[in-house]
Amino acid sequence: MTYTISPPLDQRVVDDFFHLLRSRKTSKLAWFYGMLATYGVKPENLKGFTWNDDGTINVSSKKKPVRPMHPQWVFLFQLKEKQPPNLESCWRDAWLLIYEAMACKEVQCNVIELLLAYKMRKAFYKPAKPLPQASPVAAYV
Repeated sequence: MTYTISPPLDQRVVDDFFHLLRSRKTSKLAWFYGMLATYGVKPENLKGFTWNDDGTINVSSKKKPVRPMHPQWVFLFQLKEKQPPNLESCWRDAWLLIYEAMACKEVQCNVIELLLAYKMRKAFYKPAKPLPQASPVAAYV
């Protein structure tokens, strides 16, 4: 028997995030869930990350900053503003809550599906390179 994993639709991720945010018990979990979905970084690599002004994050396992797959999710989920103040202390509790939420079917997507969705979208949604600027002289010729 084979098990196929299909990446969640964007709307499913957004719905799960706000479902988690509604409950006092899982509101901290919503932030972790949003970070995984937005940046596609393995959970253990989020420890010690730093924010950049452009919405990217620096993680120790990557040489370049990690861009959000959907930059609007950074603002929609308020990831910078709602970051837990002491991230290290709530780390263990958040992972227990993630597995509990998955077991109780409070969220439809699991960590593997979120990471897979990020990788697949990254392969298909390459940022467009800006067109080269025409020189003013060439425009009049």
